Amino acid sequence: MKILCIVSCILFFVGCATPPKGSIIVNEPSEIPSIQKQYSEKLSQVKIGMTLEDFKKVIPEAYVGGQSREVTAYELVHITKYVTKEDIDDQNYRWGFGSPRARVEKSVLWFYFFENKLVKWGQPNDWPEPPDLIIEKRLR
Repeated sequence: MKILCIVSCILFFVGCATPPKGSIIVNEPSEIPSIQKQYSEKLSQVKIGMTLEDFKKVIPEAYVGGQSREVTAYELVHITKYVTKEDIDDQNYRWGFGSPRARVEKSVLWFYFFENKLVKWGQPNDWPEPPDLIIEKRLR
């Protein structure tokens, strides 16, 4: 009876590591869906030249990230919590139960408006120089 109790306790704790609530499990961080994939349906409706009002209807979760003269930049941020299978295996090996700490991947898209019309959008590193300067040079 004593042996059965010990074996039951060991089986209970072995392999009980679970992912944190609200996180996804991936083999590698490169498997995390991009922000473009997460919002593909909405982004397919975004067109250069569309008005700010139309943009807000399509992507209401975007917020003002900055303003320079007549240029207003909106940001769309997506945060993904994830753990790798290696994190779960490591948690199982060390403790045998519990959840490994979730990692966080933050993705951002910028949308630039001039005179309430969309003139440029993309990820922060898509441009060789600050987008405000590009927009100002084009208007001169």
